[in-house]
Amino acid sequence: MRAWFAARNRREQVLVTVFALMLALAWLFAAAGRVRTRLDAWRSARAEHTAQQLWLDRQAEIESRSASAVSNLDATRTYDATRLVATVSTLANGAGLSPAVDPPVTQRTPQFAYHTARVTFRRAALPALLSFYDEVNKQAPYLNLERIAVQTDRGAAGALNVTLEISATQIIRQ
Repeated sequence: MRAWFAARNRREQVLVTVFALMLALAWLFAAAGRVRTRLDAWRSARAEHTAQQLWLDRQAEIESRSASAVSNLDATRTYDATRLVATVSTLANGAGLSPAVDPPVTQRTPQFAYHTARVTFRRAALPALLSFYDEVNKQAPYLNLERIAVQTDRGAAGALNVTLEISATQIIRQ
């Protein structure tokens, strides 16, 4: 290789050297990027491990607090998916609103079922919304307002378009 390089004229030697340096720099930057990615992944894994260890260290406390909270709940007052939709519709109609209720999404564990329904009100008046909100709050902790998005309706002055996410936890009897 040395003999081949020495046999080239000065201009070719400079070009080959520059080309080799550019390849080395490209490889170096790619290697640095891979190292940075691995370091970020390691830091993320370490942070996740720390958070999980914190939860595991507090496991006894969490279990005792959840057992205490569940003992205060009346299983007959919890909502299944159908009852959630029916109750939300009834409360909305009672407040003078006409809701569009999406089918509920359910997440299950051996002891609980967590139901979430998206409710949309178009061209709703603020007093009716506040009345609906008060009625939902009276159902707590069995019925919860998770998210709310409010927009003014451009076509009707003073009217609001509101999307709510309402959840209910059902205790599953063994």
